[in-house]
Amino acid sequence: MSTFVQWVHVSAAVLGVGGIAFLHIIILPSMRALNPDQRETLLKAVLGKFRWVSWSVILLLLISGLYNVRQYYWEVPWGRAWLLLTIKIVLAMLVFAIALGLSLPLNFLNWFRARRQMWLAIALTLAMIVILISAYLRRT
Repeated sequence: MSTFVQWVHVSAAVLGVGGIAFLHIIILPSMRALNPDQRETLLKAVLGKFRWVSWSVILLLLISGLYNVRQYYWEVPWGRAWLLLTIKIVLAMLVFAIALGLSLPLNFLNWFRARRQMWLAIALTLAMIVILISAYLRRT
């Protein structure tokens, strides 16, 4: 069961971070070549798909992450591992918040979506730090 849960966790992370990177590095810069109507149509279609992928990824990461904490860290005394795990979880929650803020179709988040490129860059940077911490924790 543990191998399956870790596979789910890593696969969800790959899909989530890959989606953020694809939006930030490829889709948004490429949209400059389109006229405003085409941009709006493409953005609406892409973000509609991204919404369901990101929400599914967040759910899978939360469930598998809680399982992994219970399985591998619950009995470990407070120390470096718990500190890094706590930082990883906080950074992951920030990435989740950015993904939700960019994908929730609520008018009061328009100010947030107006700076989509910047927020995607922040989310991608935070996600890469989470991956670095994860790699370190797997080696300790």
